[in-house]
Formats: sequence, C-alpha cells, structure tokens
Amino acid sequence: MSGGFRDTFTKDEDKGLLGYDDAAFFYFASSVLVTIAVPWTYSFVKNTIFGSKEEEKDVPGKSKSGSESRQCQSSAMVAKSEQAKESTRRRNCSGCWWLQLIVLGLMWLSIYLTCTHLGQEEIKSFDPFKILEVAPSATAAEIKKAYRKLSLVYHPDKNQDDPLASARFIQITKAYSALTDETAKLNYEKYGNPDGPQTTKVGIGLPRFLLEKENQLVILSLFFLVLLVIIPALAICYYQRTKHYAENGVMIESLQLLEMYINESTRVKNCPELLAASAESRAMITRAEDQKSMEALKAQVVVHNKLKFNHPVIYRNSTLLLAHMQRLHHLMTPELRKDLDQLLKHSTKITQAMIEYSCMRDWFFTAQSMIEFRRSLVQALDVKSSQLLQIPHFDDDILRHCHRGKNAVSTLTDFLNRDPEQRKGVAKMEPQQLADVEAFASHISNMEIRVSVDVEDEEQIVFGDIATVTVGMHRKNLREGEAVGAVHAPFFPEAKFEEWWLFLVEAAPANRIITFLRVRDTDKEVEHKLRFQVMRPGKQKMEVHAMCDSYAGIDRKAELSFTALTEEESKREIFVHKEDEELDLQPTLFQQWMGDLGRGDESEEEEEEEFAENDAGSPRRGGASPPSAKAPTSPPSAGGGDKAGNSRRSPTGSAGEDAPKEAGDHHRKGEESADDDDDDD
Repeated sequence: MSGGFRDTFTKDEDKGLLGYDDAAFFYFASSVLVTIAVPWTYSFVKNTIFGSKEEEKDVPGKSKSGSESRQCQSSAMVAKSEQAKESTRRRNCSGCWWLQLIVLGLMWLSIYLTCTHLGQEEIKSFDPFKILEVAPSATAAEIKKAYRKLSLVYHPDKNQDDPLASARFIQITKAYSALTDETAKLNYEKYGNPDGPQTTKVGIGLPRFLLEKENQLVILSLFFLVLLVIIPALAICYYQRTKHYAENGVMIESLQLLEMYINESTRVKNCPELLAASAESRAMITRAEDQKSMEALKAQVVVHNKLKFNHPVIYRNSTLLLAHMQRLHHLMTPELRKDLDQLLKHSTKITQAMIEYSCMRDWFFTAQSMIEFRRSLVQALDVKSSQLLQIPHFDDDILRHCHRGKNAVSTLTDFLNRDPEQRKGVAKMEPQQLADVEAFASHISNMEIRVSVDVEDEEQIVFGDIATVTVGMHRKNLREGEAVGAVHAPFFPEAKFEEWWLFLVEAAPANRIITFLRVRDTDKEVEHKLRFQVMRPGKQKMEVHAMCDSYAGIDRKAELSFTALTEEESKREIFVHKEDEELDLQPTLFQQWMGDLGRGDESEEEEEEEFAENDAGSPRRGGASPPSAKAPTSPPSAGGGDKAGNSRRSPTGSAGEDAPKEAGDHHRKGEESADDDDDDD
C-alpha cells in the first residue's frame, strides 16, 4: 500500500525504461493465497483424521428436525457401515487426496516465498528528488534544469512507440510541480509526501510482466484463449453433459422409455427388464468375458416372463437384477458384482420416476407394484418371496419351519408382534444370530397411522369444498427424541433411508388415486395433510394407504368415510367482517384511475343531456310549444316569483324569443343547480 505514482512505477536502471514495482502485487497475492490455503488446509486435515462429509452424508447422525438417528446394530449392517467408511477413506487417500496435498504444499511454499520477498522489498513512496535525479539539497535552478532535460527525453511525442513514456512524463511533471512549491517541498521533508500527511494509500496489485511491451502479444493471446475458447468450451461441455438429464436426475431417454412401456397392467415381474432397458443401464460397459461369466447365473435364475428386448446389455443387466432378487450373489464374479452395484445405484432415481409416473396417471395398483419392485431391490426379494427373508439369517429351511405347526408365521408383522421367546425359527440360532434378529426387530418401523377428514374452518363438508385428510404417523418402536436410521439392507450397495408413500384412494371397485404424497421424515411423530376437492355430494368411502418403499409387510391402511352435503342442505352462513365490507366498498386502484380519466367525459355527457332537456321544454321560435313539451308545475321560489313565468315574459310581450336564448346561455355556463333546472323547465 502506498500513495502516488511512485507506489506503482519505478525506474529500472538496467533497462533504462520505466519499470514496475511488484511489491503491491506480492501483498495482494499473499493475501489471496492465505485466504484460500487456511480453510482448505483445515478441511483437508479434518477429513483426513476424522473422516469426510461423505461418510456423514451416507449415515447422518441426526434427522432434519434434530432427532438422534438410531442405526441398526445387526452384525451385517455394522460390517457394511465399516466397509463404507473404509471405502470412503481409501477414496480420500486416492489420487485426488495426493493431488490436494501437492497443491496445498505448493500454495504454502508460494506464501513463504512471497513473505520472504516482502521482507526484503517494500513498496516505495513518492520521491520527487529521485524522479528528477537530483539531490534533496538541489537549488531551484538545478531542479528546473533536470526537469527540462528529462522532459525532452520522456516526452510522449518523442516516444510514441513506448506506452510507458507518458506515465514517466507524468511522474516528472508531478515531481517538478511538487518541488517548485515551497509548501509542497516542506510537506515532503516533513511527511514524506508533497501533499502532506497521508491516511489512505492505494497501489496496483498486478505483476510486472503485464506491462512489459514484449509480453503484450502473449498476454492478449492467453486472454483470447481463456475468455473466448476455454470458458465457452467448458460451458458447452457442461450443457452437452446435462441436457440429457431431467430435473429428477434421470436421463430423458429413460423417462421416454418408461412412458412408452408402463401401463395400467404393469406389475413387478415386468420391472427388472424396464430398469435394465433404461438409458443409464445401456450406457454401462460390456466385456468379452461376460458371456462366460453369465453362464452360471443363467442356469439358476428364474425368469418370470418373456423378455421383450434382445440387446446384450439389457439381457445381461436384467439377468443380474433377477439374480440379485433371488440372492444368487455367490455365483457372480467380482466384475459382475460391481456392475450390479452400479445398476442398483441407478435404480434409486429410476424407480422413483416409475412411481411418480404411475401416480400421475392415477394407477394405484401400478404405483403399488412400482413400490414393491423398489423394496424388492432394497431387500433382495423375488416376486413371490416371503416377507420373512428380510429377517437376518432366515433362509428357505427356516421358512419351512415357520410355516408349519400350531403357531405358524407367514407375515413379517406377525413375527414382530410376538415376544422374542415365542418367535418361530430362532430356536436353533447362535447368540450372535439371535442378537441380530432382535436388532432388526427393534430397528424396523412399527408404524401406526391415524386419519381424519374435515374442511378447514368449517363444521360440515359440502360439495365443492377443498377437504383435508390429516394423516398422523407414529413409530412405536422409537423413543422420544429418536429418529429411524438407515434401512437394514445388507444386499444394497449404499445406505437407504425409509420413504413412505401416502395414497388417498377411492374405495373399490374404482381404486383411483385421488391424491398422493411422498414422506421422507424419519422422526417418531410426523403429521401430513392430503388435500382434495369434494367432487360429488352424498356418502363417500375412501382409503388411506401408507406404503413403505424399503420393507415388505409393514404397509398400513385406514378406511375413511364422510357425507358431503349439497349447498341447499348445508345452509352455511357466510360471515363477513365489518371491516371487510368497508374494504369492498373502496374503489380499486384501477377503478380510481379510470374514474379520473372518465370524469371529464361524464361531465360533457351531463351537459349535453341538460341542454337537450331544456331545448325540448322551451317553446319554439315563432310559435307555442306542443302539449307534450309542457313543463311540469314547480313550486314558487323563495323570492315569491315564478321564475319560469318570468322567463317566458319579454319587454315586447313576445314569449317565443327569450326562451331559446336563455337555454343557450344555460348551456354556455355548463353547470346549474337542481332547483334552477326545474324552474327553467
């Protein structure tokens, strides 16, 4: 920081030209480097020691409302969590981690070198004696002589090819002006500046090479390259990459495919092939050895319907999805398992689009099938698999035991509602396995829903009203201040959190979706509202379905009935506040504006109407008025005289000449009182 021309420009003795003072640039560069390096270094060290935000994003410790998330403590989920953290750490210590380390090291080295340079060189202040190349004790004649000499050398007319000569000439002129004034000279000797004491000082924080003549072509070329080539190229690449995706993150081609093939009869058995035919799936790479690796899977996978697509990638990925749903992971090679994990990660957004499309078409059973397919992928369940396979360590042998006997269990809800000692299928399990089953049973949501319907601020429901269905959701397995954590899904490659879909559906046989809502809250108590318009009067029956997209067998349903009255039956009184009534009487801004514009036209129309009435009521020139134009009798005026009769008299005794004249005078005045109008008539 400094003040004056000398703060930026100095004389380069080696070149004999006007050089550039880099001190301000070094101050600016060091400030920018420190501003970037300090927070980056803090974040880098924190993520290296304590883990990155990606780990917290995968398994957050708290919900959005601040409740503590309770994670599943089964051995499979604990191992999956540790594996995810280790994978994140390895990813952090990969090439990107080393690149960050190198860049940070270079930044701190630059800061050190910059500070070292600033310690040896300071921004120079304005020195008129040095600019004129005279001693501080020089006389006025010597100063004038030096000024003339340097002016001839650096005059812009003699240095037209040197862009810095004009700046040097301005410095010389300023230095001479400062030294020829005794006050300015004293100020310089006392304060170091001819203008006196300085408070705010400004310098130019740009490097020296920007002003050197031999670098101008290179700088302009770089400027052209960055501004007109690199930045537009990056923008075009970004657009080319994102133009194929919709707002929900699914490729537009995939959405078009779903719109074409999903219909009201689409069910779970059709969904694996639809997912495998998506654009994200077809973009996955194929390998020559896949055909050989898939032979073991093809022999074991059960295909539930005939495939529509013959594309190799679609066939391979469809087979992988069916193998995942039938839990044949042990037959997959590591490469195929990676392909399956990539496909399952794509499935989160694609199945979301499937559900939303079915809901927008009001296809309840189709939407229900899409949700079932989504949780089949999360829990690795086949189309007709038992719900009990979601329980840790349960297999086909245990299922056969659970389905037999006096206390047979066939649904997940029946299993969870029983006491731990009375649950079938766990008698021969090891202690760790029993602990896993208990951890699963305490973690899965035991949902209870409460529904009610009303019209806000009204006691009755009338045809045409906007009714509100209030759905209260209560997780009985959680304590106060707790929120449910990630889903128990050991076969799914990433952390998945519960999502519930609320459907308000017309009762059978229609089963049409009236309205729906996606619920992502994980707290113990949540409440949501579904609004719809009452379309017909009379008694109506509806159903509220709460469906979980992560577990099979814990869905809930509640029936809802009400009677919608007609407007004649309700006799609803409409109360309007007095202040609202007064507000309705006030003209709007548009009315006020139109009233001001139309006031002149209304006045002219009134004047024309009054003139026409007066003209019709007056006797015609040269004769008496017709009987139909006879004016009505008016009461005498306060003065006791009949003004109308006086108007008909004239000094000459002729009554047919003064009346038209008086009417014309009345029109020229443009305004008369109501009493005068009646008397004139």
